[in-house]
Amino acid sequence: MSPESRHTRRPAQDSGLRTQDLIRPRAISRTSHIAVLAISSPSEIDRIEQAKRNLEARGARVTLAGNFAHRHRGYLAGTDDERLEELNRYLNSAEFDAFFFTRGGYGAMRILERIDYHAIRRDPRPMVGFSDLTALHQAMAIHANVASFHGPMLNLDFFNGLASDVDDWFWSMLGGAAPMTHRFARDQVVIEGDAEGVLFGGCLSLTAALIGTPYDFWIDDGIWFWEDVDEATYRIDRMLTHLRLSGRLQNIRGVVIGKLKGCGSPAEIDALLHETFDPYGIPVVRDLPFGHEGNNLLMPIGAAARLNTSEGTLTILQAAVQS
Repeated sequence: MSPESRHTRRPAQDSGLRTQDLIRPRAISRTSHIAVLAISSPSEIDRIEQAKRNLEARGARVTLAGNFAHRHRGYLAGTDDERLEELNRYLNSAEFDAFFFTRGGYGAMRILERIDYHAIRRDPRPMVGFSDLTALHQAMAIHANVASFHGPMLNLDFFNGLASDVDDWFWSMLGGAAPMTHRFARDQVVIEGDAEGVLFGGCLSLTAALIGTPYDFWIDDGIWFWEDVDEATYRIDRMLTHLRLSGRLQNIRGVVIGKLKGCGSPAEIDALLHETFDPYGIPVVRDLPFGHEGNNLLMPIGAAARLNTSEGTLTILQAAVQS
């Protein structure tokens, strides 16, 4: 089975368009210059400054965007214009090797139409974040054709610190190591199977919210990963049903689910997962260490991967960056 997949975007007006394989961003090291941006919700100054010191203690150079503690309407890190201008200014600077983010929350969707995707494509660098940053990951995949990373952010992960194995995985992957294998336990297997395909995904609620928009990114024949937070089981059900009715689940080769923090009991979720995915006969695993509980395992969007439940492994088959 070839790991190559079709990258498809499915706005209502263009439901079958294929794009070429995503461009890999360039590799970085622990001593690279990192810009930390805030395009969603505001953060507490003390947490971000401590997270910055934690990164710097490992050798990185870190520059913080000026708006990360600003508050607009109580839930945005500045106005749309302010957050957009900061993002585009950093994207157009050659000074920075990678872009991390303070936190998610909400707000990235509001500026997608005006992001400088030409700057992203012209100088592809690692873009690392999760939660609300799913909107940016999907948008840049479609409009810049550049791969990105679902992974740690400052307000949670780098403030609390990463476990040594997660930290090693993070910097090794961003440095170009491959193949890389994460092992999971038997009780994390929902449906048995072996699959190979391109890894894609993010926060379930963002993926569902972007269906039918020009930022609706999905990889047919890929391995879909997702997580979410504080969503009742019936709302997870509704989003999965929406994806099924939109034709998204028929062709995927496997499903990797992260932490579902505050999303119903394990028994409820397991029953829903079986009901949703049993008809497709594809491997499904859950409770991998990525999501809103922190200590996020870096997940490379656009990289070929293999999921094997009998071995209990998720293997990233190719380097997620280019040297």
